[in-house]
Amino acid sequence: MPLRSHMGFADPKQKKHLVARAVIAALALGTLSGNTALAQDGESEKDLEVITVTAQKRVQNILKVPVTVGTISEDLLEETGAINLDEVEKFIPGFNFDDDTMTQAGVEMRGIKSINISVGGDPSTATFYDDVYMPRAAQNVMFSDMARIEVLKGPQGTLFGRNAAMGVVNMVPKSPFADFDSFVKTTLGTDNLRRFEGMVNIPLSENVYMRANALSNSQDGFVDNLARPEWNQDNKVWDLGAKNHDAARIAFLWQISEVTDFQLSYDWDDLKQASSMAIGTSEYAYNGGENPFAFKAENDVEDGTESRDMYGITAKFNHEFNDQLSMKYVLSYRDWETENREDEDGTADITRYFDTNNLEDSDILYTELQLNYVDDRINAVAGFSYSKEKVKQTTQLHMTGDTAARLVTGDLNNFIRQGFAEQIAGEIGGSSDAHAEAAFGPGVTFDGAVEAFYRASDFPMDHMWQADEWANALNTLGYADAIMAGIGMPGQALTADVVTATGDVTYDIVAQQLGIAEIFGPSYSGAFWQENIHNTGDFTNWGIFADVDYSITDDWNVIAGLRYSKDKKDFTWLIPQNSYAADGLRPGVSNLIFMPVDMRADDEWDKITGRLVTSYQLSDDHMVFASYSTGYKSGGFDSLTPSETSFEPEDTTNYELGYKGILFNALVANVSVYYLELDNLQNTVDSKQPGSPQAVPTIINEDREITGLELDLRWSVSDSLILGMVSEVRSTENITPEFYNGEGDLIAAQKRSHDASANYTLTLDWMPDFGIGTTNFHVDYVYLENINDQQVGLEDYKKAVPEYFKDTKNLNARLSWANEDDNFELGLWGKNLLDEQVITDIGGLTADVIGTPHGRINRGFEAGIDMKYSF
Repeated sequence: MPLRSHMGFADPKQKKHLVARAVIAALALGTLSGNTALAQDGESEKDLEVITVTAQKRVQNILKVPVTVGTISEDLLEETGAINLDEVEKFIPGFNFDDDTMTQAGVEMRGIKSINISVGGDPSTATFYDDVYMPRAAQNVMFSDMARIEVLKGPQGTLFGRNAAMGVVNMVPKSPFADFDSFVKTTLGTDNLRRFEGMVNIPLSENVYMRANALSNSQDGFVDNLARPEWNQDNKVWDLGAKNHDAARIAFLWQISEVTDFQLSYDWDDLKQASSMAIGTSEYAYNGGENPFAFKAENDVEDGTESRDMYGITAKFNHEFNDQLSMKYVLSYRDWETENREDEDGTADITRYFDTNNLEDSDILYTELQLNYVDDRINAVAGFSYSKEKVKQTTQLHMTGDTAARLVTGDLNNFIRQGFAEQIAGEIGGSSDAHAEAAFGPGVTFDGAVEAFYRASDFPMDHMWQADEWANALNTLGYADAIMAGIGMPGQALTADVVTATGDVTYDIVAQQLGIAEIFGPSYSGAFWQENIHNTGDFTNWGIFADVDYSITDDWNVIAGLRYSKDKKDFTWLIPQNSYAADGLRPGVSNLIFMPVDMRADDEWDKITGRLVTSYQLSDDHMVFASYSTGYKSGGFDSLTPSETSFEPEDTTNYELGYKGILFNALVANVSVYYLELDNLQNTVDSKQPGSPQAVPTIINEDREITGLELDLRWSVSDSLILGMVSEVRSTENITPEFYNGEGDLIAAQKRSHDASANYTLTLDWMPDFGIGTTNFHVDYVYLENINDQQVGLEDYKKAVPEYFKDTKNLNARLSWANEDDNFELGLWGKNLLDEQVITDIGGLTADVIGTPHGRINRGFEAGIDMKYSF
């Protein structure tokens, strides 16, 4: 197995018990916060493999880090076959990663996530790759040749600055070294999974080394897309859930001297795959939307795709001035272009066609200087960081003329209903309920009377292009005689046949008489209507920090740190005319979704954040710690809602107690309890404002108070069997402002306490000795309690889908065997062995106005084989 090759043992036959202990240490140290290695047969933890972390911007033994940091080791990545953050979240309590949309993925830490398509905002949890900050669309990178993944929970404002209000994810790729090393690996599985990976590490000279690696991952979709509209005949129609992702990296390390080195790396990432799925749950979707797990859907999105073309260049310089003082300097530039055009209706109904596209072309320059000082009592780090980010985003909304006409129909229905109200009020002498009771009898309200007359006249119209409905409307409104005279048929009745025979004529006459160019006829069927929002941003951040770890005694340490951060954002919105007006297809028509605007805004924020931590080593096997920390996330601008006023920055304050220890020489225990206050959470909700024809993602500021318990246990039953449990219990109190939900209902400001939720992961690792090579058997079972029913302003279309409230239960396993020389490994694996299906999300941008909510589902049972050969 890969772990052994890094242990440095010479004789394979001496490995068995030492390997078991090393794996125990790796599992205990490498999967959760503050983990501690097991000491067996009188050995102390220093006799076992020690995992180091850089979570505090110092190279440290994870056993001695008095903060809540979880580490996913190289060996755990290998044993689980994980290549993305969503595949390792289960091993760290309080950590989740949503990658349903790769280019708009989001980290969730202790229940707080910031999934947002706005380039004017930032995530609440900062992501770093190779010591470099990764903005929104750049966060989700594949684990190609990764050394470890570190997850720091709670505010990390001191060492990591802005956008670390809830924590930090730190991905650490491997660096070149002096020896030759290489491998190739192939993974094949269900749904035509094809994964190919390779790495080579070569010493180019006595002090210059190169390491190159590449990873290609593709898999067919698992939901048949039955939609084959005419506009996609010449383009690829993806089955939903299809993946196609390639990545590569090359790094050069120059060991200038024993105390100085320089590393230069280039990484490349290419993603082109199916866009986010839209499983329709409405009556207009496939099979009436009654079974979201039918593995068939109709996504008729034109040229639907999700893509990202990204590269990054990073230079790192390390120098040790003496035994006490050292420095690190990092300079990086990263550039990416993304596209995500996805279906927003989940149907193949041309009168309900709606899609969105998010195009981004952004880059960031990031640099940091760090100084470290170490002596017998002090371990200090101080530094300066600076970033300059330039963003460009275009949000596109596309609908057919048929859908645009449906939206206009809704406006006409409101106009007609208002006409009925005015007519009735004139006839009964007023619009009060008292007037209605006097005219129509006891208990009749004015609105009730209007609604009764409105529906008795065969309103509302479903779609104005339905000839019978349109003819009825024209007759009711009193336009029929003038229209018939205008088309040369005076005195004759205006019927559905006349509407059909005259095409656009009746619509154009009404549009001219009412002065509403948005009323147009069926000749526009299938002609795409497009509205755009163009955003640009220029963001600058800089910060200075200092953090000191002082040993008061050999067992008692205190850490104190401060950071000053300053952010400045310049942002623009440009919303031009819709494509019908701009291209001359229908001169004079107004935008239906976003009103034209050309606006610029800017703002700046600064913040001092800090932490105070104390830890006490009760004995070699037991440590306790307590911490107070604050975090900060910069304010920003909502890219979809033009406003000269920015939304507020997030502020977090966290109090935490923790214990790390070994019990009974066999049980590694890690426990932490915390209380966190989060002010001005920048939460994204689907909101349908008054006068708006549909819901759009909108940012509101909320306050949260979170109390939680996180637990990790690793029990060494024997040298060859390890059982583990990871669990969290969390209770949240929401303080939510007044807002309109996705159905246009005004949700009152409220303070609401949620019931405590509990999640857990159970693991089993068994290493039986069959006398031939090394065998490993890994099993994990994940349970996630569903808390969707606790959402504030939960829409009815979500309540109508029971699968949206189903708990997640997931069983995974891998059996592997490595030969005696440890250069060949064969693995058999399975994911979601119970074939549990859940709805991971339900969207509603078009749910209210055209009745088309939709959701995403997870991939079911998977199985496959992997083979790795090391040279």
